[in-house]
Amino acid sequence: MGINGNISTMSLAEVFQWLQTGQKTGTLHLEGINGVKKEVYFRTGYIVSATSNDPREFIGQFLLYTRRINEQQLTEALNKQKRDHVLLGNILVQKGFLNKDELSRVLHSIVEEVIYDLFLWKEGQFEFKDDDMPDRELPEMQLDITHIVLEGATREDEWCRINKIFPNELAVVRPNVDKIYQQLPLERGVARLLLLVNGSRSLYELARLYRATRFQVLKAMLELYSAGLVEVGDYRPQLIQTTVAGKTDPLKDMLLDVEGLMNGGKLADAEMGIAKLEEIAADNPDVRKLREAIKEKRLETTARELINPNATPTLNMAMDQLTKMELSPEQGFLVSRINGVWDVKSIVKISPFGETVCLKILKKFLDDGVIVLK
Repeated sequence: MGINGNISTMSLAEVFQWLQTGQKTGTLHLEGINGVKKEVYFRTGYIVSATSNDPREFIGQFLLYTRRINEQQLTEALNKQKRDHVLLGNILVQKGFLNKDELSRVLHSIVEEVIYDLFLWKEGQFEFKDDDMPDRELPEMQLDITHIVLEGATREDEWCRINKIFPNELAVVRPNVDKIYQQLPLERGVARLLLLVNGSRSLYELARLYRATRFQVLKAMLELYSAGLVEVGDYRPQLIQTTVAGKTDPLKDMLLDVEGLMNGGKLADAEMGIAKLEEIAADNPDVRKLREAIKEKRLETTARELINPNATPTLNMAMDQLTKMELSPEQGFLVSRINGVWDVKSIVKISPFGETVCLKILKKFLDDGVIVLK
């Protein structure tokens, strides 16, 4: 028997415990409100693996964050994966970048990170499908539900503490030099993180430069804050100062990152990025503008995927219905050319406003039931 619902009404801990008690085998599908999708795989009530479409939780990024491989090694492995269609982890072992034990530990850590992040979701749809397991090879692990639930609850509490100190990932922190001097020598990891704290970098930038997960960096920053080694700056005036001085603007960097993802065709990643930006700067006009650009790009991409250039559009409405619709000049032009004889590419060819506009209009007509494609 399967189960489905929303995390806001049935907690993840309850779902996991139900699956453990029933010794279930199958896949738990989850989708958050920001478009992140995850799958957790169960065998006889134990978690055996998990996957995510969040780029921050990909094995390659995790290995970079934890400094187990470098950019060149990852690029080399990804190129081989693209050619040979082999699991990235296996390629890293074949090339000697990792040994089998290291790969096993890494996969175990990634699966845990994917799952622990779920405990921070306040809303999201879930569905468990009995006996639905992927065809591909899964890592050999058995994660105990009780341990996962307890650790997930602990991390949730940690995030509450973090959010009380740091308003969001655009918050800037600065070093407290006097306190740092008093506590010398510092542990190597602490010293490495403090070297990046310069009073103008945001937490977002620090996580990217330190190459660790958001949770790891923010928890470390909370510990530094509690020890008095760093102080929280007000990021808004600092953004103004850095702009005047020609320094880095964290919000601008995030916007450029998301725009780069959009222009590179990575729309799912761009949509997740803009969702994060809207959480911390919803009223920013550049954020709203980029959101609209991503929507347009998604519409264009979907239109190209759905509309066969050789298909023939045919009106699916009576003319009196069409005359009551408020059509733009471009829409009116296309409607007048839809005669049940010309195919899409022929209509595009005679259109004065280009293929992209034509396909977007045809997609809208298709969604609204104005036309059908034959």
